[in-house]
Amino acid sequence: MISRAILFCLAVGVCAAGKAGIVRPCYFSDRKCIADNLRANSKCKPVIKGALPNKYTLQNVRFEAPFFNASFIDRTLTIRNHNKCKISEFFFNVPGDTAVLSVDCPYLDLESDRTLIQHTSKKEDSKYNYHIRGEYPLIRLTTNLKHADKLNLCSAFVFGDVTALPIFKVDPLDKPTKNFLSHDLTVLNVFERETFFYRAPYLMRKYINSYICNFGCN
Repeated sequence: MISRAILFCLAVGVCAAGKAGIVRPCYFSDRKCIADNLRANSKCKPVIKGALPNKYTLQNVRFEAPFFNASFIDRTLTIRNHNKCKISEFFFNVPGDTAVLSVDCPYLDLESDRTLIQHTSKKEDSKYNYHIRGEYPLIRLTTNLKHADKLNLCSAFVFGDVTALPIFKVDPLDKPTKNFLSHDLTVLNVFERETFFYRAPYLMRKYINSYICNFGCN
């Protein structure tokens, strides 16, 4: 149960109640209040960096795209504007024993030298290489933290909502890749949803652990 969160909320006097059992203890801009509520109901630590760089790079990030029978490896993934994300929702569902937390990331910019691995039945995998950079108007991350007196961001599912398709540029790195890549973008929305199924947990944890409360995982 989340009695500790409710007591804390009442103590600071900023609770907002919506429908029955829904409690919003903090303004979305009040990181300290959100951190205090998370810390009161979890083992997250108050020791945080307090910032993210405007640009940083990860190595060898793999994700899967089952709809396309493909795997992808971002050999160098440069992330820009992660530091511009903001909390856009935070509430406790008291009867449901759940906390809901959302983060909006405007103009998220991802750039990578990427390897595409195409899987085919009874055949050896084919590999293609290209450079890609895309800017997403808005990525919305949402997690439901169950058992709200034992919140654990590290094991929680994070939904990544690609609210609009990115503006992007692709540069094939060799002739076989140039011949393979399709110009048909009719299922780009499917690809982006599959991509952010893998990207969303990292983006959420990195932001929360850096700005709000450190759960000790990426």
